[in-house]
Formats: sequence, C-alpha cells, structure tokens
Amino acid sequence: MRLLHALAISALSLSGCNRSPAPPAREAPPAPAGAGEAAAAPSAHGPSAYVNAVAALRREPTDAARIPGKPGAKDVSNYLTTLNRGEKVGVLETRGDWARVRSSDDTEGWMKRASLLELEGITEATVLSPADVFDRPDLLAANAKRKVEPGTLVLVVKSRPPFSEVNVSGSQDVWVLTERLETAAREVSVAKLCEKARNLVRSNRRDEALQILALARQQFAGAALVGVLAAELGEVPSADDTSAPAPPAANPPADAAP
Repeated sequence: MRLLHALAISALSLSGCNRSPAPPAREAPPAPAGAGEAAAAPSAHGPSAYVNAVAALRREPTDAARIPGKPGAKDVSNYLTTLNRGEKVGVLETRGDWARVRSSDDTEGWMKRASLLELEGITEATVLSPADVFDRPDLLAANAKRKVEPGTLVLVVKSRPPFSEVNVSGSQDVWVLTERLETAAREVSVAKLCEKARNLVRSNRRDEALQILALARQQFAGAALVGVLAAELGEVPSADDTSAPAPPAANPPADAAP
C-alpha cells in the first residue's frame, strides 16, 4: 500500500504537467492529433535532459559499488536511487562519460551520459496501436521486422514530415509516421506507468506491476492504454478499461521526400 500511495502522488503530478506544448525538437514536429501538455521541468539549474533507459543515480562518477566514506569511516554505498526511462532531470555538470544531475525530488548524483537524452525541445508521446517503423524517413524504408508497440513511451527528437524520429529505448532511434503518435497527457502518463510495470515484470515483481495497473485504473480511467496494460499483465479488463483504437486509415503522400 505504501508503494501504491507513493505512485498515486507521482501520477497526479504527471497529469498536472505544464499546460503549454514542449518547444520544437531540432526541427519542430507538427503536433499530432490530440496533442497534450509537456512534462514540467525539474527544479534544477542548467539544461534539462530525459533519462532514456533505467539507470542508477550514484554518489560519485564511478561504477564502483562502494566508495570511501568520511575519514576513518567504512566505505559507503555508491548507489542513491534508480531513475526510470522518461524521467526529466536537470544537468548540473558533465565530466567525461558522466553527468551530475538533479532529479525531480532534488536528489543530486551522477549517472552515465549514455543514459541521457541531452537534446532541447523533446516531446513526449506514445502509440495506441502497433506503429510501423522506418529505417529512414521514406516510405520505401519500411522495416517489416519491427513495430513500436502500444504503450511505448517515445521521445520525439526530430521531424521530417510526414515522419518523426523518436527515441524508443536507450540509444535506439527509429522513424514513424507522425500521425501515429499520441501526445495527450493522459495517454502519455499511462505509457510511463506501462514502462514502470514492464520493468517490474522483467525483475520478477509482478505483484508490484499489478499495483501499477491499479494506479493507472484509479487515476486514468478510460484511457486506452489502461486496457493495453491490463491485457499485458493477463488481467481481465474492468468495465472502465477501453481497448486501444484501430489504426487510423491514412494514405500518406506517395511522393513524401526524405
């Protein structure tokens, strides 16, 4: 229950984000239908960045599990907390492969820069149904072996109409049709909870993942992705759960140029 209470506070914070769209990323992506609010910046000085993969926040810029404590004291753990994909941090300084950051609760520590997306004007989005992946912003570059699955939190980094380049995990960027992106705050918030629940399942913590589902149902009833998460966890959809809508019937211009 303590975990559920803490997550409820976090979810309420997500749904009450900034009421203005995020600034354009490199080349401003056109706002997909249903564009919602951008995430609020953390209370930190310096540029902000997104965490693009689950990463540890450390006391010192080293992978060592323990570091020297105060003179004459025992070594202390180098671990502070775990930051999840999609969290926004303030970058206070960089040192080689490391960055000192401040998280949303004002915790300061070091993390690998490879786990950060340090670009200006990133837009948060998700997809409500499987979205085709393209290796390049060209219809002829469709990758039949890959899809962006519903509930994936994507970070839009570039636009080249009718395509958007999105970060899907770590350093992996792919191209999708912009019209397939959903930026409504409720669905993006549930996508963040989906990311959390999936990480818990991979760590064999299904009971905690079910608490995430309960939180999603409580705070975002009626959001399409709540039903997606319920199905993933093998739960019978509740009366308030909805299924993700069918992909829009769209015919992108055949002469779309990269």
